Amino acid sequence: MSRNFLYTLKAQGLFERPFRVSTAPVYLPGVDADFLDRLGIALYSFYRALDLIYREPSHARDFVRYTLDRGKPADLLAFGLAKKFRQDLPRVLRPDLLLTPDGPVLTEMDSVPGGPGLLLALSRIYRDRGQGGMIGGPEGILEGFAAMIRAQERDPSLGIVVSDESEEYRGEMRLLASSLSRAHFPAVCIHPRDLHFDEDGLFIHSKNGPVRLNILYRFFELFDLPNIPKAEMMLYFAKGGKVKITPPIKPWLEEKAGMALWHHPELRSFWVREMPPDSVELLDRLIPQTWILDPSPIPFSAALTPPIPVGDRSLRDFSGLSELTQKERRFIIKPSGFSPLAWGSRGVVVGHDLPEESWRQALQNAFGSFNTGPYVLQPFRTTRVLSLSGFDVLLNEEREEGYRVRVCPYFFVTGSKVITGGVLSTACPKDKKLIHGMVDSILSPVWAGKEQEDSGI
Repeated sequence: MSRNFLYTLKAQGLFERPFRVSTAPVYLPGVDADFLDRLGIALYSFYRALDLIYREPSHARDFVRYTLDRGKPADLLAFGLAKKFRQDLPRVLRPDLLLTPDGPVLTEMDSVPGGPGLLLALSRIYRDRGQGGMIGGPEGILEGFAAMIRAQERDPSLGIVVSDESEEYRGEMRLLASSLSRAHFPAVCIHPRDLHFDEDGLFIHSKNGPVRLNILYRFFELFDLPNIPKAEMMLYFAKGGKVKITPPIKPWLEEKAGMALWHHPELRSFWVREMPPDSVELLDRLIPQTWILDPSPIPFSAALTPPIPVGDRSLRDFSGLSELTQKERRFIIKPSGFSPLAWGSRGVVVGHDLPEESWRQALQNAFGSFNTGPYVLQPFRTTRVLSLSGFDVLLNEEREEGYRVRVCPYFFVTGSKVITGGVLSTACPKDKKLIHGMVDSILSPVWAGKEQEDSGI
């Protein structure tokens, strides 16, 4: 049955690399409806507040734009600041949560996330085998996505635009588009080169003639715009009101540096004033201390705020990082955003995995990249080890062992509401430092109830 499970995914264009299959949707303590409802509201409140403090002169702090504008073309920033897009915010939100002994920790926030089509397909397969109860339900991704689009365009004709950079996700986006077309409204998954235009806007050719598009779901990163065919036309018609683009063209909302701004003492009163108290309390607990690796010298009389904790002491500036012992280097360095290295764990460095010279080179690279693409520093967090069972398709056997888990909820914003469409868990063997999709990882929907008996998928 497990081989058939994966063949089903492959037939839908969703199974390019093998991974392990859970015998049932996994139950993860603490990942429940109440927590997710609060988290969805908190994340959307944060995006709204971050956009406000960046955009509005009355709220802006010079260092906010100084940090978030690094490496970005001036014309792209000006486009996002246009009055027409003032209210536009990301409407699909996916945090990356690591399950630690002290509870979940939020390590990234993604507003152009991969995985929703895969989660939809997995949820349907479990449902068809008599295993319901997934958070969001078997069609939660589809219904949430449809509601998100309709909240922006009452009578949508949708194009999901997938770039070459995002090619590995094309299969799942095709599944999502075809499911939307059958159940809700016209939708197509297209390559940017397949877009056509005339004076009335954008359209595609189909066997039944031209199909006019009035909303585009942007499944490509903004750093990749120069490489995307028809990108100028998409932006031109968006600015002219002939098509809507979601997520919006606001690159300052796609930076991990925003997590560092959350902890900045000068911004504390702003977050507290602009966000619900419950959201502030939750994000205080979830967002780890994050530092932007800015090479600017710190005056002798000043110090980093917050300081960097190392054992029973603290570093007042970044210079001490290069002298840390391997045991003390329990830190992660990763690109903040606007870079091909900023997704899929491509640019992530684990400090205590490196020899001394490689660690110093990683720091030098991060500092040297500040003006073209900043990096951030975060503490390495040890995750819980959970006993999970997965079917290994390469060995054709079921294996139970200890795994470390990343949890990715998918939230959809519909007007004033935030809907949880589903939750995808990625479990990697406990000896892995970084958790991401790999051949020996288990990818599974998260179950809403308590642990259930093995149903033998």
